[in-house]
Amino acid sequence: MNLDEILSLASDRTCSELERARARRATRRVQQEYQRALSEGRDLTGDIEVRDPLTADTDEAARITRAAQLAKLGTVTWIRASGELTWSDEMSLILGYPPGTLRHSVAALARLVHPDDVDGVRRVVESVWRDRTVRETTCRVIRPDRVTRYVHCYLEYIVDGENRPHGIIATARDITELELARQEQARLARRRETVQAELAGRDPVTGLFHRARFADEIDTAQRGGPGVLLVVAVEPVGPALDPDADVDGEPGGADEQERLAVAVAQVVRRVARRSDVCGLTGPNEFGVLMQRTTLSSATALAEVIIDGIRSQSFVLGRTRLVDAWGGLVRYQGRDGSRGVDLIVDAETAWRRARATGVARVALDQPAAEDERRELCRSRVRATVAENRFTLYTQPILDLRLNQITRQEILLRVVNDGGQAHSASTLLGDAERLDEILPIDRWVIDRTIELIARGPRTSHYQVNLSGRSLGDPHLLERVQQRLQQYDVDPGQITFEITETARIGNLTEAHNFAYGIRQLGCQLALDDFGSGHVPFAFLTYFPVDLVKVGGEFIAGIEHSVANRGIVRSIVEMCRALGIRTAAEHVEDEATMNLLRDYGVDFAQGYLVGKPKPVTSPARTPVAPAEPEVDPERELRAATG
Repeated sequence: MNLDEILSLASDRTCSELERARARRATRRVQQEYQRALSEGRDLTGDIEVRDPLTADTDEAARITRAAQLAKLGTVTWIRASGELTWSDEMSLILGYPPGTLRHSVAALARLVHPDDVDGVRRVVESVWRDRTVRETTCRVIRPDRVTRYVHCYLEYIVDGENRPHGIIATARDITELELARQEQARLARRRETVQAELAGRDPVTGLFHRARFADEIDTAQRGGPGVLLVVAVEPVGPALDPDADVDGEPGGADEQERLAVAVAQVVRRVARRSDVCGLTGPNEFGVLMQRTTLSSATALAEVIIDGIRSQSFVLGRTRLVDAWGGLVRYQGRDGSRGVDLIVDAETAWRRARATGVARVALDQPAAEDERRELCRSRVRATVAENRFTLYTQPILDLRLNQITRQEILLRVVNDGGQAHSASTLLGDAERLDEILPIDRWVIDRTIELIARGPRTSHYQVNLSGRSLGDPHLLERVQQRLQQYDVDPGQITFEITETARIGNLTEAHNFAYGIRQLGCQLALDDFGSGHVPFAFLTYFPVDLVKVGGEFIAGIEHSVANRGIVRSIVEMCRALGIRTAAEHVEDEATMNLLRDYGVDFAQGYLVGKPKPVTSPARTPVAPAEPEVDPERELRAATG
């Protein structure tokens, strides 16, 4: 619209119902203010002449401004007496139709509004008429070319010449660009709230990087040149405490190990340089990555750390001395060694130091791949052959009944001092070297024997590596042990871990369905945080999904974690799968999980792991050193 058209429109003294309604409201408002001033006895300095602002002598600039504003808006008018609905040519253009080509009716207008917005618009219109008020709303309209646009509407009732409600008029404008910009700003704000500034991967007890994240940091550092990796292992001097015993009022066992880890981590951090990266490489193992450092400088720092640990008395369950050994390995950078390989080499070095009675052993270069694999394989096989395992149980709470109805069977490795530690490092090596099957057989045998000795009303969840599912004889072994010990299969749920390592998907599928046919149940562990594809939920007969613990820890303060957990629970419920949450450590988290409909909860709030038997090694039910000729051949050839 050009200036001549605006002036022409301004010269037209015909006012719309919208302009008349607004003018009458303005007049009444001025009259009310005037009467209020008189009633309050205020001394008015001049007379106020109340008159219609739309009379002929209205300021011309105001009329031109008003005309220009109205020319940009579409209007929709509904008259109650006749039920007539009309809209302006500008409104037709907003709706995507040339003026005069669309028949005006309530039904036609309703068809143009997005189906999801029709009820909301109807409620706003009814509210304007019922409450004699003004409302604003934004809705979507669908044009004939199926393009969706956002329209903002300002609705108000109009009165006739006798000041009686006459109808409703709406002024509308296309705000698609503004609305999309607003939505994008809202999306970015939500993303800032939900994305983490740092990758997950810290141990919640010590705050150090855990093994996998620490290995990533080593990989990154190697691209920057040479350096040295130090791994320090610690062990309390004297016998291990009974995990269930109290010493001077302080709990022992697992709590002692946590306090020791925190105390040693403080020593390591205090000695390490600001540029060094610290991590927790395993139970009571602490790594220090020293970039651009000579082996002699790193050895000197290792001696300070080891001496600091050995000379300090740590207050654990009781005041105890702690022994320490160090393993160092120098890397050149870009030599093809992975971070996890260097950790293994440093661990081999500290074990050599302990075996030879020295404080530390330094390797001038990483071990050869064949040598490293054979050392790891020998270590895994020795642990199996010497029966260095024990079982722990951790209670699981049924949130529907608020009652403990299940126990998870946890594997622990027993060291030379008789202390039981997490088996995660050993299991990782065993899976990587395809040596996990004998360990899983051991777990199956001991667990079914344990169940036979316990109450027949309990339910047990047993971890199995995805790698072992490819063994064609595993299902038969489970069936034999169930019959041997006369155990009800309905008491067992097998939790599948490390699904990414499943070698033979067909055999794994057969095992899953075979387990179900026996009467056992199947669960997927660490769903969402591990390598579990969503397709597993459709072609594996899964009964239970355990939500990854990293999404549960701190869920109360994490918008992202709450959204992910809710989504997993809703999806599983739709598929007929129950859900469980690990790492539940406070009531606030427990209450959230109940609200989301999670079926089971597990964590320190429910109960800590406890040993089934004494962690001391026994000759009972040793793992079978079954020999697979093809596997032995592969191992021999590298």
